[in-house]
Amino acid sequence: MRTITRTPVGVLALVALFSAGAMIAGNGALAQDATPSPTAAPTITPPGGDYADWAAAWGQWGLSFPAAVNPGSDATGAACGLGQHGSTFFLAASYVGVGAVVRTCTIVEGMSVLVPVIAVDCSTAEADPFHGTDADSLASCAKTNADAITAAHASIDGTDVADLASYRVQSPVFTLVLPDGNVLNAPAGVASVVVDGAFLNLEDLSVGNHTISYGGTYQSGGALDITYNLTVVAAPVASS
Repeated sequence: MRTITRTPVGVLALVALFSAGAMIAGNGALAQDATPSPTAAPTITPPGGDYADWAAAWGQWGLSFPAAVNPGSDATGAACGLGQHGSTFFLAASYVGVGAVVRTCTIVEGMSVLVPVIAVDCSTAEADPFHGTDADSLASCAKTNADAITAAHASIDGTDVADLASYRVQSPVFTLVLPDGNVLNAPAGVASVVVDGAFLNLEDLSVGNHTISYGGTYQSGGALDITYNLTVVAAPVASS
């Protein structure tokens, strides 16, 4: 079976964010024979600890790779395992241009899966409108850009996730070293960043096939439409 976990977080003021896809639907046709839980609608909580810190950890992971090998630039799932460690598996945004992206990945039973439904970042390295100079301006910048997101959607094994706005969170300021040729098209070097968006954490995914879809539309007109076909396998060696 699977569950999605959630603990209430300090949700920022919302304007147009997540204006669509807010109903829980019944189980429908499932991609690649995904195996939904026979239980009622899922419960949603963060992956433990402070939810905002997990958004920061996801941002550090996703921005640390050059664009050429970034999991977000991957159109097939071949880069799924890059930088993954610990008990939480990060799904990626998309930097492959317009159109739907379908990734096929394998994870180990017992891992939680962090789903970045749709998010934005602002940093000290980027140009306007994604530039900030201190903690306050980075937070304001990220909020303003996230407020303009519309039509966010997420589904797990064919069931839409309701009330995505309640899963929106802003990270604290975090620092990383941007590599040459990074996905922000910013100069390489140390940068401070804030991420703002909606994140889901999935726990207890059963062994077998699962389909996770998510995305939305940015103010610029760019849109995300991402599907992960996840195969969950038992660990080759049981933990002691």
